[in-house]
Amino acid sequence: MKTLVLLHGWGASGAIWQRQTLDFEGECRVLTPGIPRWDAGWLNEYLAAAPLRESVLVGWSLGGMLLLEALARFKGVAPMGTVLVGVAPVFCRQPDHPWGQPVAALRAMRRTLRSEPRRVINDFARACLAPGEESFRQEVAAGFDFSATAAHLASGLDYLRDKDLRGLLDCIPGPVAIIQGEQDRIVPPAQARFLQEHLPGSRLHLLAGAGHIPFLTRAETFNGILRELLETN
Repeated sequence: MKTLVLLHGWGASGAIWQRQTLDFEGECRVLTPGIPRWDAGWLNEYLAAAPLRESVLVGWSLGGMLLLEALARFKGVAPMGTVLVGVAPVFCRQPDHPWGQPVAALRAMRRTLRSEPRRVINDFARACLAPGEESFRQEVAAGFDFSATAAHLASGLDYLRDKDLRGLLDCIPGPVAIIQGEQDRIVPPAQARFLQEHLPGSRLHLLAGAGHIPFLTRAETFNGILRELLETN
């Protein structure tokens, strides 16, 4: 039986993948691990125990960045396929990469975490939705981990602030599908286009009207892309 490995992003838990877990039930094995630390070494250990030849790996946002780093350094077999959802090769703006978020925004989030971690998670969850997707607000919130410690949340922000994965992109095994919301306010479409240009053979799916969390707000389309990968590889 084929396997889907779904990696959540910052502030979330494996519950964020509820629409995939339900839709693929009985078709394949679905794994939604909680990420205990934002460290590629942990993910490499996890992947070493997975049946990668029969697996499609899906990483969302920070989870997708971690997946890119882990795959670039992984010494085992290549996965059947990789899906990057709302992923930035560099999250924060750089002089030679103007499509990132301002580092000041992450610093402000990190300061607020000390006293109001729940507020920071709530604000981020709302920012995941594009205009017109407000009806998904409750469902999105259910996938976030409000029990996460401030230290764990801060370490994720530090990863986003510091990591530049551009130099690793030519080490990523294919095939790679990139799924990007055209109205994503957290990771703009220019980031996805950069990935497509620097990941040989990758395929970009731009979802009209979607924000940062298309696997919930455009679940039918999103799951169709996953199903195609599972069936054709």
